[in-house]
Amino acid sequence: MTATLEVPALQVIDITKHYDVRVRKITTAMEFRTYLSVLRGKKDRQMTALDKVNFTIAPGKVFGLLGPNGAGKTTLIKILSTLILPDSGQALVFGTDVVKQPRAVLKKLQAVLAEGWGFERRLSGRQNLQFYATLYGIPSETADRRIDELLEFCQLTDAADQMFQKYSTGMTRKLLVGRALLTDASVLLFDEPTSGLDPASAADFRGFLKNVLVRERGKTLIWATHNLTEAQQVCDTIGVLNKGHIIAKGTPSEIRNAIAEKVNMTITLSGNGLPSQEEGFGRISHINGVTRFGMKKDPETTNIRLELEATRDVDYNKIFETLSTLGLRIVGVEASQPSLEEAFIRLTRGDKS
Repeated sequence: MTATLEVPALQVIDITKHYDVRVRKITTAMEFRTYLSVLRGKKDRQMTALDKVNFTIAPGKVFGLLGPNGAGKTTLIKILSTLILPDSGQALVFGTDVVKQPRAVLKKLQAVLAEGWGFERRLSGRQNLQFYATLYGIPSETADRRIDELLEFCQLTDAADQMFQKYSTGMTRKLLVGRALLTDASVLLFDEPTSGLDPASAADFRGFLKNVLVRERGKTLIWATHNLTEAQQVCDTIGVLNKGHIIAKGTPSEIRNAIAEKVNMTITLSGNGLPSQEEGFGRISHINGVTRFGMKKDPETTNIRLELEATRDVDYNKIFETLSTLGLRIVGVEASQPSLEEAFIRLTRGDKS
């Protein structure tokens, strides 16, 4: 029997988008000078927002899209939402082309923006969903049943008939999710999903998205954010977008490790007759990958702390085997790793050292 290959939830293949600098809105003196330079032929008349962007997302996963301002995130979000066309390349949502079949794509992918755009303030949450169900062409009986289910699913049943203008920011986000799920979309694209929420509400909303939408309903999430701590907690994989290019892809750990040239370790040891540095510990300094070695005695105990600096490819097993042959017990091991924020800053600044 031949195994069936799983269709990716989203495939972005060589997506490229240019903007004509001449038609950009001029709001600053710098932009005006740039505009004059373009007219005089001193600068390229086109700005590249996206340049052959590629990535794939498996179904039921959370993909984090990170990037500084001007990286191209908004342009990519608009392309995936069928709001603008790419100049070249292809984007497929469960095999459906966003350019050739935009209406079919919108049944599979819905964008959930940070603000409550498109909701009528004087209508209730239920009435707003009924309005959008009509726009989506959902029959009234089906819509009523689905809206009741979504209000309960989004924990808004008690506020269903309350005017939208009285909704808190957290309630607004949940109503946005409800609107996106009216078409039972399989892929949800979130742009700064917890922006403006207090820490408790943000944690509650993250848990709702990860535990309910992804784990229980099997939805695929695209999580565009500047919140690196949040991305590290929630995302299965991350793509770092900078100046129109995906410059790094992988799990949060893989991206952190990609820029970590050195590892710092502290190993706390105890045992009878701790050997001197010359008699035993000196062996560790000769292990491949160890670049610096130090030893300190703990003034409050008989323990000794070894402080090591090593390259990424250091042989950890060799270190522990050597300590074991010396008859020592490892009390604790601490290893410092770069945070996702450090990795992001180094990658986007072009500094991996």
